[in-house]
Amino acid sequence: SLEIEHFLGVADDVKKAAARSLVLQMYDPKDPYKIIKSSNILEQVEPTPAFPETVPATLGQWKHQAILRKAIEALGCSVELGTAFVSFQQDGEKVVTQLSKSADGKTVTEEAEFAYVVGADGGHSTVRKSLGVKFVGETREEGVMFVVDCVVEGINGNSDLHAWGDTTSAFAAVRHTGTGQVFQVILSGPDVDYATLKNERSLEALQKALNKVTGRNDLVKEIINWQGEWRANIRMAEKFQVDRVFLVGDAAHTHSPTGGQGMNSSIQDAFNLGWKLALVVKGHAPPALLPSYEIERIPVISAMLEITTDLFNRTFGQIWFRGRKLYQLDVNYRWSTIVLDERFAGGESTRVAYGEPGQDVRAGDRAPDAPVSVGGTDTRLFDIFSPAHHTVLLFGVSEKEAEMLGVARTLPSDLVKILLVSSPGEVHVAANDVSSIVVEDKDGHGRRGYGLEGQADSVAVVVRPDGMIGAFATSAKGLERYFSLVFTHA
Repeated sequence: SLEIEHFLGVADDVKKAAARSLVLQMYDPKDPYKIIKSSNILEQVEPTPAFPETVPATLGQWKHQAILRKAIEALGCSVELGTAFVSFQQDGEKVVTQLSKSADGKTVTEEAEFAYVVGADGGHSTVRKSLGVKFVGETREEGVMFVVDCVVEGINGNSDLHAWGDTTSAFAAVRHTGTGQVFQVILSGPDVDYATLKNERSLEALQKALNKVTGRNDLVKEIINWQGEWRANIRMAEKFQVDRVFLVGDAAHTHSPTGGQGMNSSIQDAFNLGWKLALVVKGHAPPALLPSYEIERIPVISAMLEITTDLFNRTFGQIWFRGRKLYQLDVNYRWSTIVLDERFAGGESTRVAYGEPGQDVRAGDRAPDAPVSVGGTDTRLFDIFSPAHHTVLLFGVSEKEAEMLGVARTLPSDLVKILLVSSPGEVHVAANDVSSIVVEDKDGHGRRGYGLEGQADSVAVVVRPDGMIGAFATSAKGLERYFSLVFTHA
């Protein structure tokens, strides 16, 4: 997600607002003030030129939304608050929606027409229900949590998570929100008196329940928001697209909070769909491109549900630990209908959506970053990649280079950027061509990141607007074939 936010230009704002040190502190059952174990929730992964973002961030949804809304406003758009989706009708050309708009104590119904509709309206999605799409899965009664946002005293606000008790009977967790002494208080386990908490909804009832688990009466000073009872709802929509209507985020899938995959997966849903919708709406790509959203995301979400459910079934200490796989840096779409890798003629026979670190980079994988130089100025590939265009990285100097460049130039320069990746001593045939940019890979991180060390022949790597590799092409025909999968007139 931090890489996506870098492409969107908001990563610095997110990092400033987020907590970066995620520490779990467990307290002694015999002494509720004594910390007996302090550990990092996240597996520590050292950053590399190919993977620069390995320090995770935790950020409350309201803060994240504020950052994104500010970015949207800078682009001349805004979020219409007080507006609710009611119903829709769609045909082969449009979607007509009925919206409920509330302002100044009055509510009016408005009709609006769109080319496409994206349902991002949460687990109880009205859009999904209107489509008649089944939400398959289960609600786990044994994993009930009671959640309250509170002002908390008497603990170290720099630690992300404080915990007492055990999930087999009762446990309490106090989780920092990133704002002053505001924490999220979580109670769970079969011995918690949920009925009293629900009925009384008072500071006294909460203090009593906490004291039973923690042995402390000095934690909660004030209740800010009584969120109430929460159950693990582990479900996935049978479809993510019905004609001109799409489902993303919690509208398409819900799961336990373990592993921290929810918001990250939802962001990736939207980023995967967004560039495709943009190309289709602008007439640059055919509507046949859009089903690739469902083809790519459903296997990823299915794998994510398996991983998070497995974590949910573990003991308390294990629930909060997040390994390298949960960084989502190895999520891939190798099986996709719009992915092409000429080096492997057979394609992918199995779908391993959450790949393993250290595998060879292939089409459908996340595109690695690398430090490069352009015109003597140091930069990085991630500063050149953009959700507004494809990027062709052309490695190697051979007679094929001119043919590949010819294919890439058939598309408008605002849709496809061409980078001639130059190693020391290499001179590209089109080095002075204004339609391409020469980037110097002087330390070899680019070639190494893309698995092309020692590759003398020309290879074109196409990076999609969502930062995923669309193609490894070893010929002009291969490059042409990839673009024909995406663009209208390729």
